[in-house]
Amino acid sequence: MKHAYILLPAANGVPLGNVADGILETLSKRGLKAVKFIPFGEHGIPYNEIRNSIISNCEQIIMELLVDKFSRVLAKNDAVIVEGISTPDIFYKKELHRMLTSAFDADIILVASAQGKSPEMLISEISVEEHFHKNANAFMAGCVFLNVDENYETALREACKGSDLPALGFVHGEEYEPSKENVIAGIEEEPWEHILHQSRERRMSPPEFRNFLIKKAQKYKTKIVLPEGSEPRTVRAAILALQRQIAHPLLLAKRADVEKTAATLYMTLPPDLEIIDPENIAPKYVPLLVELRKHKGMTTEEAEKVLKDSVWVGTMMVKTGDADGLVSGAIHSTADTVRPALMIIKPHAGTSIISSVFFMCLPTQVLVYGDCAINPNPNSTELAQIAIQCADTARDFGIVPRVAMLSYSTGESGKGEDVDKVKEATQKVKELRPDIEIDGPMQYDAAIMESVAHTKAPNSHIAGRATVFVFPDLNTGNTTYKAVQRSANTVSIGPMLQGLAKPVNDLSRGALVDDIVYTIAITAVQAGMSKN
Repeated sequence: MKHAYILLPAANGVPLGNVADGILETLSKRGLKAVKFIPFGEHGIPYNEIRNSIISNCEQIIMELLVDKFSRVLAKNDAVIVEGISTPDIFYKKELHRMLTSAFDADIILVASAQGKSPEMLISEISVEEHFHKNANAFMAGCVFLNVDENYETALREACKGSDLPALGFVHGEEYEPSKENVIAGIEEEPWEHILHQSRERRMSPPEFRNFLIKKAQKYKTKIVLPEGSEPRTVRAAILALQRQIAHPLLLAKRADVEKTAATLYMTLPPDLEIIDPENIAPKYVPLLVELRKHKGMTTEEAEKVLKDSVWVGTMMVKTGDADGLVSGAIHSTADTVRPALMIIKPHAGTSIISSVFFMCLPTQVLVYGDCAINPNPNSTELAQIAIQCADTARDFGIVPRVAMLSYSTGESGKGEDVDKVKEATQKVKELRPDIEIDGPMQYDAAIMESVAHTKAPNSHIAGRATVFVFPDLNTGNTTYKAVQRSANTVSIGPMLQGLAKPVNDLSRGALVDDIVYTIAITAVQAGMSKN
């Protein structure tokens, strides 16, 4: 099992360096391969760069960079100690600590200094920090106390008995920064024995998820067609996707229109950004479109008319293999994006339903919501298929799937047709895919909150731990995802369509540039996996 801890000062100016080294030595003596990771400052990203990224709202790029480095270090070691910021004059460090803790999904070790404080003052100081981080849904490992003597240690031990934050060590001495040897001497064996044997599944944080997407998309080298080729956000996203090697974007538009858009954005078009005039290539798809839709009475004239729409042209490109996937929706409705795919690309062999998921990037983890975009009122068989698709999608994108089948009641507490539908769907998933962890019917709060789960579903292995949330109908799902997105200021990536033979994905018409970039990445990953 991998261990990630982040050392944070309980107050301004509390030193961390030798404490980190002392804990590393302690872990090494227990047979663990452990290293220190310093994200900021002299050995990491400079503070001025961090400050500028926060001011310009670009801190997520920094977090992705750090997650990538951190993940590589963690992969090669049993434990990583992340050293937080102890410099007192970094005004934004509390927010940085919150972001780091979330991004790395690290357990927090507070470091507190007893100099000039009574035990009561020190415990109060620690309680404030503990409350702040617990409110951010972080996990607390314990606290190391510096600058204590024997009498002070006795008082602190007594005070800590009523605290949820265990004391990991008491470092004696009055020097501002105790030596590594003093730290090692002060580390307690018993609490570390307990901490290291705690089994907590690591959560996938939004920066880790985004980094996962980009890395996986880069591996597949796919061509993704963007039918809204001159739309400003799409042009920006295409340039970024090309620069980051996420995919090879194909912009469907007249070159003059794309150049005009780029000029208004003060951007230079990369020479290898491929721009295709849809009018020039539409004629070659007419015969195939007539063939595919002749059972519906499609004529050559109607095909020519339909292919004046760039989304239809892009869909035909995907159908024929001229592109590996499609992303649209910045200025088209969901119906305009999805309808051609349903008519032309069709479902996977053996798939009876097309559904969708959103990746909901909450502050500390990424959850999967389905189906919030396609099926208005699925029956129990369809709902079971949606749940299976959602579970498989979660696994494909690095999220351990634990499926909660949502309803207005938990367990046997409610009656009625709507509840029965969810019960039947849950049972069908268990029969069809016994490998999927699933439970339902379940209320949303019981699915996501451990405290509620203990009361409402004490015997459920999913309640309080769900990562995949399957809604009973479109009304409930779409309303809930928008409420969470807007009220909790949560980024949602999607909807991503499930069940199509080749990937086509929709955008919200309010999509930001980053939303489009990550949807391109998702589509590239889908396309790459479908080829393998």
